[in-house]
Amino acid sequence: MNFTKFSAGIFVLCQLAAASAQVAGPASPRRDATVIAVEKAYRTVVNISTERIVARSHRDPFEDFLYEFYGYRRAPKTGIKYNLGSGVIVEPGGYIVTNQHVVERASKITVTATDGTKYEGRYINGSAKNDLAALKIEPKSPLQAIELAADGDLLLGETVIALGDPYGLENTISRGVLSAKNRKAPWEGEVVFEDMLQTDAAINPGNSGGPLINLDGKLIGINTAMVAEAQGIGFAIPVKRVRQMLGEMLSLEKGKGVWFGAQVTQRDGRIEIASVQKGSPAETASLRAGDVVQQVDGEPVRDVVEFHGKLLKKAAGQTTEISFARGGKQFKACVQLAAVPKVFGFELAWQKLGLRLQPLTREIADELGVAAGQGVVVVDVDLNGPSWDAGIRRGLVVARIGGMDVRGETELAAALAEAATGDAVTLTVYTSVRRGRYVIQNADNVRVKAR
Repeated sequence: MNFTKFSAGIFVLCQLAAASAQVAGPASPRRDATVIAVEKAYRTVVNISTERIVARSHRDPFEDFLYEFYGYRRAPKTGIKYNLGSGVIVEPGGYIVTNQHVVERASKITVTATDGTKYEGRYINGSAKNDLAALKIEPKSPLQAIELAADGDLLLGETVIALGDPYGLENTISRGVLSAKNRKAPWEGEVVFEDMLQTDAAINPGNSGGPLINLDGKLIGINTAMVAEAQGIGFAIPVKRVRQMLGEMLSLEKGKGVWFGAQVTQRDGRIEIASVQKGSPAETASLRAGDVVQQVDGEPVRDVVEFHGKLLKKAAGQTTEISFARGGKQFKACVQLAAVPKVFGFELAWQKLGLRLQPLTREIADELGVAAGQGVVVVDVDLNGPSWDAGIRRGLVVARIGGMDVRGETELAAALAEAATGDAVTLTVYTSVRRGRYVIQNADNVRVKAR
């Protein structure tokens, strides 16, 4: 062996290795677990800006005189109120979760992605009680969606990161720890949840609706509130409740007006059929309550969000294959999806609530003094029905039923399909009266017993 050539070869290899190491550089301690987690979730965060038509409050002595002696008060002037918040993409097709109070009664919703792309946001459904809402945007290509952590995957003291747009400062990141679990949350004077997450990560106005993530970059909560009198005390809705609400809000009926006809829930990590509507595509395909869903169109589903995400890609007339377990045996059902029947929504309103409703056209909206598309208008009330007993009258505008905005047949059908006899259904109606006209000033919740 020529030792000189061998040594020269080794020298060349060492030089190449050194050059490669110099190009790559040593692993930087700056790119720690927090940076990696932010990189995973950063592009899933969106800014949400809303516009809402409101009545301008004013006191005029002459107005008071007219009202006291003649019972007359002019309709207040309206203006536009702007609101800012955050949201997070939970499904690549453009479904977003945020706080209900961020988009409450918004007449216009604008969603801005981290790359600056702006979208018109469409309100799908929401719950004031849970302070969660689902929006839909129409991207040209699939978006990056955040991954949801397991329901109980929470460690006291672990590092958590809040992302959002506090005070309109877009794409802001703050870090802290998970300070506590199971904090009580009051609503209308009653403790309705005992599962809120507490963190010392900075949560400020505008953070509402943004994600709280762990160091795996997974969603553990939705930022919702802070204690104004104290520093380092913020709260988030836990991922367990987020997942439950998304399972309801992202249904085909509410998301696309396509009829599947079965409610799905998640119990102990299993996806189960909770109920099946009579005459629905799901019933026709022989699905039953208690069936455990394992796959959709040959692909496994981990939770109800994935289940609905796969169905939301479908249109009326298409078929989806559901693989499920029943009684220890494996089955497959081919469900042919259908459009929600047009007559279904208005007919349900009459059957269950005793209300004749019709869409709020621009002409009717101008006459009543509300924004077009703000709800549906009551044109008749059954004198022997539950709505009459609850105080609903002809000419009122129904903006929401059961926490869901209603603007036509599809939303009515989705909002009332599961209401059984005796159930309390909450209607949000505009009730301010000025010379027989209704204006957007107060939105009152009225509870009606379904018949």
